[in-house]
Amino acid sequence: MNLSMVLLAGALALPASAPPPDAQLGRVEVQGEAATARERKTLGQLFKAESLFDKHHALAPAAALKFKVYARTQAETTQALELGLMTRGGRQPVVLDAEDRFVVDPAWRRLPERTEVRSRLADGRVTWRPDIRTPGLPESERRLGDLRLQCRVAFGSGVARGATFLFGLLQLDTADCADRDWSPSNFADRPIFAVTLVHGERRLTLSARLLHGLRDDGGPDYDWGYSLRERMFRLPMGDESWPDDTRVVFEAMDDPPSPPDAGVQAIKDDWAQAALALAPGMSPVEVAQRLGKASDDTRFESGRRLQRHLHEIKTPAGPLRLELVSLFDADDRLLKSSLRRLELPKPKP
Repeated sequence: MNLSMVLLAGALALPASAPPPDAQLGRVEVQGEAATARERKTLGQLFKAESLFDKHHALAPAAALKFKVYARTQAETTQALELGLMTRGGRQPVVLDAEDRFVVDPAWRRLPERTEVRSRLADGRVTWRPDIRTPGLPESERRLGDLRLQCRVAFGSGVARGATFLFGLLQLDTADCADRDWSPSNFADRPIFAVTLVHGERRLTLSARLLHGLRDDGGPDYDWGYSLRERMFRLPMGDESWPDDTRVVFEAMDDPPSPPDAGVQAIKDDWAQAALALAPGMSPVEVAQRLGKASDDTRFESGRRLQRHLHEIKTPAGPLRLELVSLFDADDRLLKSSLRRLELPKPKP
C-alpha cells in the first residue's frame, strides 16, 4: 500500500466534518509525497534510520552514517539552515559540519522520540537525506553499495520523505530501492552532467533521463525541484549485475568534457557524426538545425540549460539507440555535449 492510499484510509477513518463551501481539497501525489513541513524531522525517524543502517550495514561495511540537510529553494540561503533540537527547555543548536551534515548525539536517546530537529528555513525550503560514504574515495565518486544502503535508510525511516505525524503508524515502502532500472532521488555534491557506473573493464554512462528529474512529472513539489535539480540523479540500484563495490563516477557540469567513446566515434551515420561535430559556443537554434528538435529541454534555476536528443539506427544486429546531451550556459551558448549509446531495456523476468 502506498502512502497516498494510507493517507486516504486514515482520512476516511476520521470523524466527518463539513468543509466550508469555498474550501478546496489539497492535491495528493501518487508517488507518496507527504504534505507536511520538510524542515523538521523527529528523533524517532533518526533512530529508525540508525536501526536500518545497522540492519543493512553489509552493503557498506566501512561506511559511517551521517545526516545531511539541503536547501531546496533559494540556494543562496544555505547558510541559514541552522538546525535546532526543540526540547522542553528550549531550542538547542545542532552543529553542522562544512558539508551541512551532523550525527546523532547519544544523549538524544534520553529525549522523547517525538522531539523535533528543525531548520529555521520553512515553507518547504529544506529536504533531508542520510549521508553514507566509504572513506578514501575520490571526491567525484561514490560507491554503489553505499548508495543502496543510503536509499534503504532514507526511505525506510522517513528521513528522506515522510509525514512526522504518521511516524510509528506507517512503514514506508523501500521497494523502489530494489528496482532494476530506477531508484528514488539522490543528490550529488555538485551539479552533474553525466553519471557512469564502472566495475573493472565494464562501463555504463547512464541515460540523462535518470538525471535532473527528466522522466518525472511531479513538478516542483518534489525533492529534486528548484536548487537541487541540477544535482539530482537516479540509479539502477536493483540491477544485481553491478556489485556493491561498483564505482559511481560523476562528471560535473563545470568539469572539462570527457572524450567520446571510441565505438561511438566510429559509427557511420550522418546524424551521429553531426552530433560529434558540435562545437562550444553554438546556440540551441544551431543545434536544432543540425539535429532536429530536442526531446527534453530543461532550464535550471542557475540559468544553465540542458537538452537531450534521441536517435535510432537500424543495424543487422538490431536497433542502435543514441542519446545526445547538450549543456548550455545562461546565455544559451553550448558549453559541452556528449553522444552516448543507450542500453535497450532488459526483458522482465
